[in-house]
Amino acid sequence: MPSVGDQLRTTREEQGKSLEDIGGELKIRADHVLALEEGNFDKFDAPVFVRGFIRSYCRVLKIDSAPVVVQLNQELGGTEALASDPALSPGKKGFVDQLTLFLTRVNWSVWLPLLVLILIASIVWAVVSAQETKRKQLESGSWIENLPAAEYQPSRGILELKIDDLPPAPVKPSATNAPSATP
Repeated sequence: MPSVGDQLRTTREEQGKSLEDIGGELKIRADHVLALEEGNFDKFDAPVFVRGFIRSYCRVLKIDSAPVVVQLNQELGGTEALASDPALSPGKKGFVDQLTLFLTRVNWSVWLPLLVLILIASIVWAVVSAQETKRKQLESGSWIENLPAAEYQPSRGILELKIDDLPPAPVKPSATNAPSATP
């Protein structure tokens, strides 16, 4: 039975596609496509990447990926480095890790509009209750008690002039509103 890489290479060659064509469709480099075909899985960090690339490769070639992935799992079991998935984070998770994990699992297309709606409703409620409190205070007349005592304090820096200190302004007598006769 041919290996997974051999099956992919023969199918690719039958369809007349190059390594660069497949790499462009998979959004990976051509040397990684070649590594998949040669069974050189050590170029990849984890078996999850190898499985994902093989599934995508099968989709591009329009072949059923289920039997290919089963065979791939048998081939990966033979390599020590890729026999199992690596642990993502050893040890106990802290609060920030748990919160981040929770936030990544939230369906934001549902929760974000709901949170916005709750925020708008709470703002409207706060404004309405403040207006209601103000209206009740105005009706009861208790707002008068809260006013400060009225005291007049002149502004500082303004020159104070008394009218008595000013010299009398010269007054021109005006005889009439008639035009003057002097030429």
